[in-house]
Amino acid sequence: MTAARIAPLRIVIAGGGVAALETLMALHDLGEAQFRLTLVAPREDFVLRAMSVAVPFSAGHVTHVSLDEACAEFGAERRRTGVEAVDAAARRVHCSDGTELDYDVLVLATGAVGRPAYANALTFTDDDPVLIGGLLRDIEQGYCPSLALVVPPSGSWSLPVYELALLIARHAYEAGMELPMHVVTPEPAPLAIFGPPASAAVTELLEQAGITVHTDSYASIEPGGRITLMPGERRLHVARVVALPTVDGRAMPGVPADDHGFVPTDEHGRVIGCAGVYAVGDGANFPVKQGGLAAQQADAAARHIAAGAGAPVEPVPFRPVMRGLLLTGSEPRFMRNPVAGGGGPAQVSDETLWWPPAKVVGHYLAPWLARHAALAGSPRPGRHSIEVEAELPTERHLRPLTIAPDEGRAAHAVGAPKRA
Repeated sequence: MTAARIAPLRIVIAGGGVAALETLMALHDLGEAQFRLTLVAPREDFVLRAMSVAVPFSAGHVTHVSLDEACAEFGAERRRTGVEAVDAAARRVHCSDGTELDYDVLVLATGAVGRPAYANALTFTDDDPVLIGGLLRDIEQGYCPSLALVVPPSGSWSLPVYELALLIARHAYEAGMELPMHVVTPEPAPLAIFGPPASAAVTELLEQAGITVHTDSYASIEPGGRITLMPGERRLHVARVVALPTVDGRAMPGVPADDHGFVPTDEHGRVIGCAGVYAVGDGANFPVKQGGLAAQQADAAARHIAAGAGAPVEPVPFRPVMRGLLLTGSEPRFMRNPVAGGGGPAQVSDETLWWPPAKVVGHYLAPWLARHAALAGSPRPGRHSIEVEAELPTERHLRPLTIAPDEGRAAHAVGAPKRA
């Protein structure tokens, strides 16, 4: 008697960003032939904009990789459209091109959308380096004698503000321009989420660059660069104000969402109140929006999906570990903090704390991008080498990678002097 053939689990991944590709790669690795993967995304390319802040300073570039190539490599069907609505009862998605697609498991990795936080400030977004390029020219020509960079009250990843501050300070220094600069942030300390060692290191860098930081502060911005800092009604007056955007989720019919459009999930990424649906990345309701965390959420969801399908893998809940690479104008700083606890102390170093030394650290995505862009070398471990957290896939198996401390400097340092 012939055994009945079990059809592969139909998994639809909606999105084309970090969380979507990390999910795709993880499921491909964990599920082998148990899954029939479909990636639904309207865009042509995966675009990694993590280095966009460096583009106006000729210190980095935005990475583009064809989604068609990624799907072909990882055995997924490619649908060049978007998901517009979900019928969870029927396990079906409605797409923007009018088609419908049935699924057994749906992973929403559709991201979030930024919007200006202030009407009277320039809004920095990672897809518009022209704005910063124009600002740099104004600084060089003396049209911008002072500047404030503002982190809005909620919904923003603050690291780009500190990178912009340090890189702009470097640029003004090289141009021979005096540029009083302020950073306004609701954080209790610069990059407090990375822990006291990182905050202390970043505070020192800002002080050396002559940048004044106003912590525990909320900005009210009036026309003409007039800023009121609250609490305390403190006043600033600057020539230009640049602010990060606030971020909202992409609310979708058929999927629960809070007042800001973010999807409620449990520790495995399952959408609360919506069976068979997972949400990972910036569109989920975890309050910190960052590419590395999106990849960690994707890994947790993929393991849970794979385990539920019978793959020999244990589900591991999402336990966030903050990793950030701060461009400083000199040696970059690598920062790591296991905010959920249990992962060792917070760290900051000008040596690599992970490999490849990428801006966005994904268990699968970072080494894949490094190989794809021919950026990852194969450093030979030395006598005092240490094991780092990222693992480098070798065919279908994973092995830990080691790196000697003196081989760990990132290749894309920007270079800037210290100020007295």
